[in-house]
Amino acid sequence: MWARFVERALVLPAFDRCVAETWLAAELVDGPLTYPQRATPTQLACPKSTAGSYPAVVRESGPQHSVPKVARGPARRFPLRADDWVPRARAWCPMEPHSDEVRGELERVATWLLDRDLDGQRTAAVLRESIDQVLDGPRTGRFRYEDLRKTEKTHVGTIVEINLGKEFDLADGDTTDYRIAGIEVDCKYSMRLGGWELPLESLGHIVLLLWADDAQGCWSAGLWRVDEAHLSGQGNRDRKRKMSRAGQDQIRWLWQRWPLEENLLLHLPAEELEAIFRHGGGQQRINELFRLVQGRIVRREVVLTVARQKDGPKRARDARLPRHLGREGIIVLGHDAAEVAVAEHLGLATPIKGEWIAVRVTPVDETSTRRKFKADGGWWATAEDDEESPAAPTILRPRSLE
Repeated sequence: MWARFVERALVLPAFDRCVAETWLAAELVDGPLTYPQRATPTQLACPKSTAGSYPAVVRESGPQHSVPKVARGPARRFPLRADDWVPRARAWCPMEPHSDEVRGELERVATWLLDRDLDGQRTAAVLRESIDQVLDGPRTGRFRYEDLRKTEKTHVGTIVEINLGKEFDLADGDTTDYRIAGIEVDCKYSMRLGGWELPLESLGHIVLLLWADDAQGCWSAGLWRVDEAHLSGQGNRDRKRKMSRAGQDQIRWLWQRWPLEENLLLHLPAEELEAIFRHGGGQQRINELFRLVQGRIVRREVVLTVARQKDGPKRARDARLPRHLGREGIIVLGHDAAEVAVAEHLGLATPIKGEWIAVRVTPVDETSTRRKFKADGGWWATAEDDEESPAAPTILRPRSLE
């Protein structure tokens, strides 16, 4: 189920820098997409693919950590079907040297988490939701972490801890945030990899370390037993200390540099952001958003941040009307079955509930070999830059498509 994140993340230049550093040694080969053995999304998220496809790892036989080869295949979307291949992260999380007791407890906690979130989707969703919650775009219009006040930045970790506990229904520990598999586990989050601040009361306990970077579109999570020998300095005024480099080498990674759902506005050019937010009305801003951002999924949080209105989703649905973008030949597709079918016919990413994707279309002949769909009695395809577009067709119901 990581495929959705990988597919979307491929549009981000920073994403390639984030994931490529680990797998530059991967060998790209031509061939169909195959899933012979288990691997991780980190391995699947290799250097940028060509349009319409993403690399997928094919692990060869041999040692546990042999370098994978990569095969190219068509892009896959969420949700995966029951017969789809699912990665197994546990086999690719090497354990650093620990005592047998520590290793046993780390593995018990790791097993508990991976059994409930094998592909990391639930944890990734918690991180995305928590960051969006603190940014509070619908009320503030913010979408950059740098725009947060200092107190708000420190609050992100608390929100992550609360939301993660709710997502996995974790019990409170006696002296730590959680009790997982009968073991006391603390939760620490940082926007800077390696920047976790550990209090005195965490000494000797396992900590779940979480990191996310909106700019890079990556996140990581791992487990570590807090060891006095691997804490640096005297700490801050709260007597919290950071782990040393040697301590970081002992982290038992569960998910390392996996794709984070895209913060779309953060990655738009400055001139496009200016064009969107210069409008005074919410509907006008939404219209400009879909006029400029086409062929990419737009999440509900983005729509709410741009509209700055409680009925932001209605503004997205209204954007397709003839009095708005419809007269420019732009259709805005949502999760309705007919609209999903149109997206599939055009080879676009398919929205789920709370998502939209816009595209400008133009009439084509029935014999055209371009990807097309039928509506309003004619055939339509994605318009090229030099093609004109009449008013967009009305998409009513699945049987209007062929």
